[in-house]
Amino acid sequence: MSLRVKKCSFCGSEIPKGCGIMYVKTDGTILYFCSSKCRKSMIILKRKPHKVKWVIKSIKGKSK
Repeated sequence: MSLRVKKCSFCGSEIPKGCGIMYVKTDGTILYFCSSKCRKSMIILKRKPHKVKWVIKSIKGKSK
């Protein structure tokens, strides 16, 4: 039984146990999403996380 917290594949936020969406691609890779907003942004709209302002990954990489 795994007790570690999953991270969203798009925005990088932590997903509590029992929440979120697990998406399995046809090649077998597993993607975890915290919300439908992240899932739609990555899969349907094909956005890159580092170009979206509200993503935690892009905020950490930018310096003022």
